[in-house]
Amino acid sequence: MNIEIASICDAATANGMGGRLNILGAFDRIFPQSFPFVIPQCSAAFRIRYQRAEAGKHKLELAIEDVCGHAIVPPMQSEIPFEPVATGFDTAAVNLVLNMQRLQIARADKYIIRLSIDEEEIVTLPLYILEDPRAK
Repeated sequence: MNIEIASICDAATANGMGGRLNILGAFDRIFPQSFPFVIPQCSAAFRIRYQRAEAGKHKLELAIEDVCGHAIVPPMQSEIPFEPVATGFDTAAVNLVLNMQRLQIARADKYIIRLSIDEEEIVTLPLYILEDPRAK
């Protein structure tokens, strides 16, 4: 498997197997005015390219943690099909979008988004939620 795209963003949509992945407003840091803080809407978007031999069902887990490994939401688990690679192609791609509403952030910290497939961590994304330097 190869991760072609991994992003935290304002919004994302995916159109079917190997279709288009639309990402709006990719970011890795937020500077709230105060804490606790709520991110009203955000998405985690991924595009994964796989080989013919990797087709089939795979266990997916997405975790969002602080740097000490404490989950800020329960890990999200699912099973995802990697469809057979079409004749004439060497690889295929699958798009994954997780839309999150009202993500609660208790304190300024570095957070980590971890995507695992079949219990193997395949990508991590940092999310810095820090005090606004202009607020002091």
